[in-house]
Amino acid sequence: METIVSILGLGTTYALLAAGLVILYKASRVVNFAHGELAIVGGYVFYSTSLVWHGNALAGAIASTVISVVFGLVIYLSLMRRLVGEATYVAAMVTIGLSIILKALIVIVWRSQSLGLPLGRETIYTFQGGGRVAAIDAVTVGVGVVFFILLSIFFRYARLGRQFRGAAENALLASQRQVNVNLILGFAWALAVFSACLAGVLYGSRSMLAPQSTIIGINGLTAALVGGLDSVRGAALGGLLVAAAIFVTARTIDPALSDAVPFVILLIVMTLRPWGLFGTQEELDRV
Repeated sequence: METIVSILGLGTTYALLAAGLVILYKASRVVNFAHGELAIVGGYVFYSTSLVWHGNALAGAIASTVISVVFGLVIYLSLMRRLVGEATYVAAMVTIGLSIILKALIVIVWRSQSLGLPLGRETIYTFQGGGRVAAIDAVTVGVGVVFFILLSIFFRYARLGRQFRGAAENALLASQRQVNVNLILGFAWALAVFSACLAGVLYGSRSMLAPQSTIIGINGLTAALVGGLDSVRGAALGGLLVAAAIFVTARTIDPALSDAVPFVILLIVMTLRPWGLFGTQEELDRV
């Protein structure tokens, strides 16, 4: 049972990362290769803002949420807005450059410190015969469930959510139909960076924050591709699938092989169903 709880906690973290990638892809057809770096920077920001308020986790959470949303808007306004209408690979290359800058920022600002966030590490339940459930596991799953429910409602029922796809397909035509493309893309970046920050905080509370922790971005991207880049529910399932494979490999075979498992899953799924488990084939044709 403890194994299942751990997989759910880690899988939800990867699913939140994948959700941010899905949000950006649905809005702009851009794959953000800096998502892992944004997540870890978000974890460090939460740590620093909590210290400012003498270890108050709630104040740190509010501050890091505001900072992540503002940072997402800054990224769009300063970098990505200029690339609207350009080939998507150009924007992808910009996100690669952004990932390098963010990793350097971690080294410069936080001196490459390895930090564990003191959030929810206490045990809230102990199984008979051994095993426990940490508070952070319950918090992670709860936050993930609420986030995905709200995200699904947004894309299905909100007018702005329905406009995401139109803006991504043809930004010029969408603007001619009175769709505020800049509002959609700015909101997408703000929401995506917020989800990355949320994942980084939850990951740092389960494990350690370090420059090497940005590898979780690869796991999040794998989860998004496996589930389907245009599917919210695919992001959730992909995150759980990747986490389960990593956890089982580390426990039963060799921890050194666990980093390679997501790529094995990705190769299998991309070979059999290139548009992902819940993605649409039309998206592949367009790519």
